[in-house]
Amino acid sequence: MPQLHDVHGRLLKKKKEKREMVRSFQDELRNNAHYMEILEKIEALKAEKKSIENEARGRDMDTAKIEELKVDIQTDTILLADIALNMYVQQMPVEIVDDMNVKWSPVFKVSFKKE
Repeated sequence: MPQLHDVHGRLLKKKKEKREMVRSFQDELRNNAHYMEILEKIEALKAEKKSIENEARGRDMDTAKIEELKVDIQTDTILLADIALNMYVQQMPVEIVDDMNVKWSPVFKVSFKKE
């Protein structure tokens, strides 16, 4: 079985290679006049879209309620993950069946962060 450190080193090397390739591609796009012209048009349309959205939000939306719901959703998502992990550690079956009779199974993920 490969060592953790070896796989991590290989992963970093591949990420660096990908980053260099993407950077090269982006440089090529920036040197294309037609592409840059299209980008300017897109930015103008995005600004127009944003002003229309802001105008609509100002009239009809209860932004405080939306923010409250957003926080509630984040909190419940964390709670759901904690409950599922605790059930998994206790070797209990972890499955949710929704109103449409669809079964949902948890997906666990391991990630690393710098200390």
